[in-house]
Amino acid sequence: MQVDRPEKSVPRIHNLVEADYSYWTLGYTISLRGAQKLLRAEPLRNMLPVDEFLPVMYNKHPIEDYMSHFERRDLRAFSAEPLLVYPTHYTGDVGYISDTETSSVWDNETVRTDWDRARSRKSREQEELSSEAQNSDVLQSPLDSTARDEL
Repeated sequence: MQVDRPEKSVPRIHNLVEADYSYWTLGYTISLRGAQKLLRAEPLRNMLPVDEFLPVMYNKHPIEDYMSHFERRDLRAFSAEPLLVYPTHYTGDVGYISDTETSSVWDNETVRTDWDRARSRKSREQEELSSEAQNSDVLQSPLDSTARDEL
């Protein structure tokens, strides 16, 4: 489970829970109303990685400083339980790379970042990894590769 405590079940809907703070944003669906709420927050004015921004917007982020930059936090978020999508690597695993582990609110154009993908250290590290070699032993789906490609 992706949280420290059980998430609240949605009444009369099997396998759906109200999302709590999640450590990853792996797969998601956004309604038009949800997308409008996200855009209304003007996320580019206080840039955060999406897996930090979404929990802020549904008011479940553990870092109050992140939430303080976004006044209206009324997005409704749900999760499948059990999960339908899993990370291929967890923190500390060989091949694990994260663009968000050291994320912070960025609001200063004069501060250099590692976000320039042409010179990004993380992008170079990802290029060195072979997804076939790194992911073949951790696939969660019992489907054959043809079925997975069609999903």
